[in-house]
Amino acid sequence: MASITAGGSATIAATTVEGQFLQLIEYFQSLEAAGNNTTNFFSGTYDSDTLIFSGNFSVPVKINDLLNLVFTGDPDTGSFPSGTFTAGTAGTFTAPLAINYFIQVVNRLISLQNDFSKNPQKIQNVTASINLNRNLLTGSFTVPYTKQSTSTGIAINAASYLL
Repeated sequence: MASITAGGSATIAATTVEGQFLQLIEYFQSLEAAGNNTTNFFSGTYDSDTLIFSGNFSVPVKINDLLNLVFTGDPDTGSFPSGTFTAGTAGTFTAPLAINYFIQVVNRLISLQNDFSKNPQKIQNVTASINLNRNLLTGSFTVPYTKQSTSTGIAINAASYLL
């Protein structure tokens, strides 16, 4: 389990990096559905037989320093979903914009996947690459999840696969 600190009063409250990733995909998908977006930047489906949440993302970015590949999200791209978001206080991830928060989470998740002490099984559930021609961070994911009955229904959470 790749534990992180969720920011106090944050929009995304999971306490693992895997959970933050899953919640962010859900957050953006909800915004896309509510805004009737013409472009689908985030897609994902749950397979209840395999307990795998899979899909892809395509996030517009601005290249701030091409030599060092420093980039940030570009929320001004036409029809990119926007909504109320807060990183909270004293959390692991601090970006005030949801798009940059997502980039921080993806970066940490991939960094942990590439660290064999944190990922001894060498599982690559999330992949990402930057397309410099199109200014896009694109990726795909196959993240395991768990289901649990609660007093209010079924809770879905990311299953931990990183140490």
